[in-house]
Amino acid sequence: MIEYEKELNPEQYRVVTEEGGPLLVLAGAGSGKTRTLTYRVAHLLENGISPERILLATFTNKAARSMLNRVEDLVHRYTGKIMGGTFHSIAHRFLRSYAFRLGYEKSFSIVDTEDARQIIAQAMAELKIDTKLTKFPKNNIIAEMISLALNTESTLEEVIASRYPFFVHLSPEIHQIACRYEQKKRDLCVMDFDDLLINCRRLLLDHPDVLQILSDRFLHLLVDEYQDTNIIQAQIIDLLASGHRNLMVVGDDSQSIYSFRGANFENIIHFPERYPDCKIFKLETNYRSTPEILHLANLSINNNENQFPKALKAVRGKGMRPVIVSAQNVLKQADFVAQRITELS
Repeated sequence: MIEYEKELNPEQYRVVTEEGGPLLVLAGAGSGKTRTLTYRVAHLLENGISPERILLATFTNKAARSMLNRVEDLVHRYTGKIMGGTFHSIAHRFLRSYAFRLGYEKSFSIVDTEDARQIIAQAMAELKIDTKLTKFPKNNIIAEMISLALNTESTLEEVIASRYPFFVHLSPEIHQIACRYEQKKRDLCVMDFDDLLINCRRLLLDHPDVLQILSDRFLHLLVDEYQDTNIIQAQIIDLLASGHRNLMVVGDDSQSIYSFRGANFENIIHFPERYPDCKIFKLETNYRSTPEILHLANLSINNNENQFPKALKAVRGKGMRPVIVSAQNVLKQADFVAQRITELS
């Protein structure tokens, strides 16, 4: 058995050993978030939870593999039956089993970003749109528009108006392309990455029997980097947890940086409203930075009115005071950083 009190600090220990139910873990930068998640999974296994009943959603598949490898080292037990990976990979696995319920063949294919752009280019050609003559947005820009609309649950027109105002006059044509793109994907029996999420949510909403099967299968759900989830991802997790409510989300509202891709930090801010009975934990012991850096970071974020207050505390001793360096461009900035690394090595 793992000696958790020796391996973890008191903040981490409380999270790892907490019983089920909705848990919100606010993990400040450098506070051992990954370690806490890893030991949480190990603790579940040591307390009799079968690996196949645990779902771990991470920001990258590499992060999931790394965490599960650490768990194996801790408990000396095979973790391959734990479903771990990104939301897209998890949705893909669900859809491989149940996509026929949505009218897809089981042998549907997944198109990557480049393939999706090619299909959009074909749709544009079929609609006889010449980007060179009309200064029309290129296929990669249209792909971004369509993706952002889906991931933020906005209309295409709203996305164009807010993010691409210089193309507002072309909204009708762009809408036509989007519709043609959707039809072509259906005809080809393919899904793009956004479709994986959209169709997974639709599967869970429209087919209660499938939701029941999956909710019963995964008794414990853990989500990493929750501040960077979008609306659809948060809804998928909420649906899967709707039966048992054993959901632990880990993140830091102060580190949400992917809104340009549709991430919505309100998922973490409003978690206590969706789960009024949730327990909130804070990891505020920082192992990465000096007190001077943390002091500056704390002062910088204090003016944010829409946040969970946190006060990061440094484990490391005193260091240099942070300085502001004004660089002419990113290349000069990189040169400066490389030079400082060389000086400090």
